[in-house]
Amino acid sequence: MFSKPNIVKAAVIGLFQIVCLVVLFVYCQNYIKQIIAENREKKEAELSPVKDDIGLTKIDWAQVKESKPEHVIGGVYLDRIQDFDIVHAKWSYEFYAWFKWDPKKINFINLKDSAKGAITIENAPVRIVNGSIEHIETHSFYLNSKGDSAYVLFHIVGSSTKFFDVSQYPLDNYLLAIQLESVSYDVHQFAFVPDTANSNVSSRVSVTGFEIGKNFILSKAHTIKSSLGDPRKIQSQRNTHSQLRFAVFIKRGGVGIYLKVFVTLYIAALLGFLSFFASENDKMRVIVGSLFFAAATLNIIMSRIPATGAISVAEIVNDISLVTVLLIAGRETLIKYLFRHNPGLNTLNKWITFIITFIFYVGINVAIPVICINALDRL
Repeated sequence: MFSKPNIVKAAVIGLFQIVCLVVLFVYCQNYIKQIIAENREKKEAELSPVKDDIGLTKIDWAQVKESKPEHVIGGVYLDRIQDFDIVHAKWSYEFYAWFKWDPKKINFINLKDSAKGAITIENAPVRIVNGSIEHIETHSFYLNSKGDSAYVLFHIVGSSTKFFDVSQYPLDNYLLAIQLESVSYDVHQFAFVPDTANSNVSSRVSVTGFEIGKNFILSKAHTIKSSLGDPRKIQSQRNTHSQLRFAVFIKRGGVGIYLKVFVTLYIAALLGFLSFFASENDKMRVIVGSLFFAAATLNIIMSRIPATGAISVAEIVNDISLVTVLLIAGRETLIKYLFRHNPGLNTLNKWITFIITFIFYVGINVAIPVICINALDRL
């Protein structure tokens, strides 16, 4: 039988462990909810024509309001994603882009460039922001008999640089955007009007490991921090352009991908918990093996995402496993040493620690994917 003093001491120590682990649990939950909220806010800003993009130069709204540009209707049909590389911050694609305008009001393209095969990258009327056009060709051109309505359809191959926010990895989601701007005109002369009815994504578009979600097209102003030395502008004026932005959501699958990433980590944690049942001579061997498994999982995770200052969900889950195993190791070394003259208290503390850490570990490893999956479902 356990003595009453030992029961009281074990309860006090157990309560202290519970408080520490609850604090850790709440902190991890709040941190993950915060990064999810920040990511959602950033994406919402990217898809809003009346909000500044978070982290980028603020739009010169004064210029936008005073401008009286000619309108060009633009649309995008994403035909294929050729490559998607998170580690190297790049994705490439093929798409069709069409434009409708009044040639009597604005010279969107020179009519001599409208003939099939005439257009080149150098004389393309649009450019890809944060990317490059690798190939462009005129697929179709039409000019009505009055000469006041023109239509051109381009087939474009391009690529974009995008620094992917991997803070939600492995239950991550991304907004892939193709951003087109006029080469020749600023917002005072030219503004896109998005063709929302006809812009879409081909059913052939796929990204390995991801589901293709909703797509959006919008027109948004884009300001840079310079007038580029244009003598026709005052020195403090910054260039502002109209941007045609086509974006598509992609997200990873649910629990399946999560378990694939962390299967070795959960084996490591299981080994740590099995050490409670191992013989005295084998306990530390099992714990050391558990730490090696956890370290191996971290190496796998780091090879799949780019180096960044942000802490990802995967790293949090890995750190929680390491902390859990280290708590078990501490129990089997320091605590056992402190209670070496009190076997009854040592035994009580052993099983209380097992129960508390096991409930904590299972609880937090259920809560984290639930939070992330719920966030994905709300996209």
